Amino acid sequence: MDHEKALGGKIFTGPVAFLLLLFLVCAYFLVIRYINGIGTVSNLTDHQSWGVWKVVGVLVGAAFVNGGYVTAFLVYIVNKGQYHRFVRQAVLFSLLGYSFAATSLVYDTGRYVNLLNFFIPKYMQPNSALFEVGICITAYIVILAIEFLPGLLEKFMPEGEKSDNLAANLHAFLNKVLFLTVAFGVLLPTMHQSGLGALAFLMGQKISPLWQTPWVSFLYVTSSVFMGLCIVVIIDILYHPKSLKNQEYLGLLKTLLKIGVYVAIFWIVFRFVEVIRNGGASNLFDVGFEFIFFWAEMILIVIGMIMIRKTNARSLFSGAALMLTGGLLYRINTYLVGFEGAPGVTYFPSVPELMISIGMLALQIAIFITFVKIFPIISQE
Repeated sequence: MDHEKALGGKIFTGPVAFLLLLFLVCAYFLVIRYINGIGTVSNLTDHQSWGVWKVVGVLVGAAFVNGGYVTAFLVYIVNKGQYHRFVRQAVLFSLLGYSFAATSLVYDTGRYVNLLNFFIPKYMQPNSALFEVGICITAYIVILAIEFLPGLLEKFMPEGEKSDNLAANLHAFLNKVLFLTVAFGVLLPTMHQSGLGALAFLMGQKISPLWQTPWVSFLYVTSSVFMGLCIVVIIDILYHPKSLKNQEYLGLLKTLLKIGVYVAIFWIVFRFVEVIRNGGASNLFDVGFEFIFFWAEMILIVIGMIMIRKTNARSLFSGAALMLTGGLLYRINTYLVGFEGAPGVTYFPSVPELMISIGMLALQIAIFITFVKIFPIISQE
């Protein structure tokens, strides 16, 4: 029977050192950003205030770490207990991802001190789609922390469930209220994923008809589902090298990805219907920058779905990675490639912008690697 265990081993390894080095470069540019202002490290302007930090840090990041959402739904709502082994690692990755997404807004906002107004009732804007996204993400971080807390507590329960200490008592209490955290853990991501799409809808004709549709919120929710399933499989394969020839294990991963494939097929068909319905059929064959990136999304996802048909670790990993990349590209395209803030205005992130994004992602991965070595996160036989 599978159960979660700390992987153990040396924490400060070569890969972790490299990730921390990337973060140090990121920290250097963050110091410059706070000393000299946001304009010294970014190419953001009044016409293009949505850059790589918001798009990658929040819009892309929220889908990249969506494994906690889909695994909780499958295990606790649909009652697919065979996928329980994926829950804890997915929740940890989601917790880190959403926390870093919230952090990215602090250095993305010019007058970052004003972010405190978000928590002051008289300054709140409840009619704002962005306010809804902020509330849901903030609440979801709290829910993820509660969902992940049992894994931390088990570290301090030497006799397992038979332990009689504060950690054991709190662990038992959290199990009793699990149904509440799961309910909110499914509701809140659904709301903020749709809210992230609603932000695109509000931009109207500034976004290309290849990505603009009244159903963009629905497309964001559905795309987050197959992307979440893909990242769960990718992480599990990376941490179970000894199981890669186990056909039962590979079959479990394949059934998980099959769900993602069905969702992705529906998503692709729905997207083409919406493009045509909104008068963007000619854009599908108008060779140019948007043409290339739109079809890149589709090709990556389709190739990924084809590769998943084979039941071997390499094909499942590669197929999941391609589908995930196609989904991530969809979000980048919506807010960067397909967006024109004003006629003739173009945007490309500066080197410091890119290094800050890369460095924060590197730190997130380094923390994840450290946690799975210290706490019982990864399911082992």
